[in-house]
Amino acid sequence: MRILFGWEFGAGLGHINRIKPIARAFREQGAEIFLALQENERADAFWNPSTARLPEGYHLLPIPNWRMPTDPKARQVPTHSFADVLTLIGYGNELGFAARIEAWCGLLAAVQPDLVVGDFSPTLNIAARGRVPSLTIGNGYTMPPGGREMPPIRPWQSKLEAFSIDHEARLLEMVNKVLRLRGEAKLDFLSDAFHGDRSFPLTLPIVDPYADSRSEETLPPFNMPTGIRPLPLEQRAEDGVFFYMPRSHPSLKTVMDALKQSKLNIRAYISGLGSEQAAQQSTGTFQVSPSPLPFNEIMPKARLLVHHGGLSTAVAGAMAGTPQAIIPWNLEHLVTARRIETLGGIQVVHNPEKEFPGKALAQLFVRMARDGQLAATAITAADNIDPGDAETALRTIVEAGLALANSSGG
Repeated sequence: MRILFGWEFGAGLGHINRIKPIARAFREQGAEIFLALQENERADAFWNPSTARLPEGYHLLPIPNWRMPTDPKARQVPTHSFADVLTLIGYGNELGFAARIEAWCGLLAAVQPDLVVGDFSPTLNIAARGRVPSLTIGNGYTMPPGGREMPPIRPWQSKLEAFSIDHEARLLEMVNKVLRLRGEAKLDFLSDAFHGDRSFPLTLPIVDPYADSRSEETLPPFNMPTGIRPLPLEQRAEDGVFFYMPRSHPSLKTVMDALKQSKLNIRAYISGLGSEQAAQQSTGTFQVSPSPLPFNEIMPKARLLVHHGGLSTAVAGAMAGTPQAIIPWNLEHLVTARRIETLGGIQVVHNPEKEFPGKALAQLFVRMARDGQLAATAITAADNIDPGDAETALRTIVEAGLALANSSGG
């Protein structure tokens, strides 16, 4: 049995943290695993650092990447639906789409998988239709409900702008033109590109942007940290702060400088930062770990969590009952932040440079870390988070995948 995992869009550890346990479970069933990843460097999650090789039965493949916008102004372009997001990254380019469909089909022909597992991989999902049984995974944000027009991504928005509706119509027309030229069945809805023969949105209602419009079943995320319980305030480290951001965050330096100015006791992890650079950034009160820190150990002991709005980080912080300062840097992070802040004990900072100039950001962090009422609110809110049964979710996905793979004769 050969299984191809595809990850086409997005960045960060969330995608690989979904893929890894599923791949491992299939490998335990004897499957050969082929990894086609948006960030090849993330394959290090699978190998032994001392060998820099994937284990037996795993294979890393190049993928037909899309060129993400590099102009900082691109982040200011309104994105109210996933059609807007796809338009922004150039998905409406007919030649570009056609070339990538052909590239994914070439990859399928080369690997000859019995099953495709797509994570935020609409082009792969389209290419697999009618060729290979496919299963899709993702968080709530990356899997808009299928079989219908796109709903707003922003749960606080009741209806879409005219330009979003136009973007969706144009994209669907382009996709179907290419499929017609290829002699393949059309898509009924653009949202169907985010789904396969079986689809499993891994999300919690509190952070699902489509909670009010989703009809398909969701599963609890199995890549959420486990064993997280809030500690009372007196058992938390005095002035203790946990800081987590990706190296690519545009406000990273601003936030780091503010945390260093605060003189709070910071434990930090900056993904994408090497060991040498982590050591260079560390000070007496700002300690940067070269490797991820266990959420279940560090979060309940912190007085404040400062981060970018990653889904698992936000939920883990809520489970720990730790006040959060969230500095989102894309729409997915903003949606997560706006959903999770309804719990209380959370401050969303949209633009730290403008909202908290000079020493104001450092002062904000100090106030939040020392605010007993804020801590009490966050600790009480932890009772509202039910992470679900992760083992059952993983087993459900693997059983569905095996059934699909066996149906193809693998």
